[in-house]
Amino acid sequence: MNNSKKISRINHIRDRRAKECFPVINRGKPWYDTLTAEQTAELKAWYEAWLNATETLVIPKAPEWLK
Repeated sequence: MNNSKKISRINHIRDRRAKECFPVINRGKPWYDTLTAEQTAELKAWYEAWLNATETLVIPKAPEWLK
């Protein structure tokens, strides 16, 4: 992938992360308190994958229960 395409891909990932990830992650303690331990672990892994997405260039799939 050439540099221009890579930069475009990174910007696309950042845009999607801002729309798909941050609104969920920033829901607040009352929402987090309703999650099971398994859901919390899945959410944490999904969030970490989003944070690494600009390096991996892979958009993570949301946990099934989040949809």
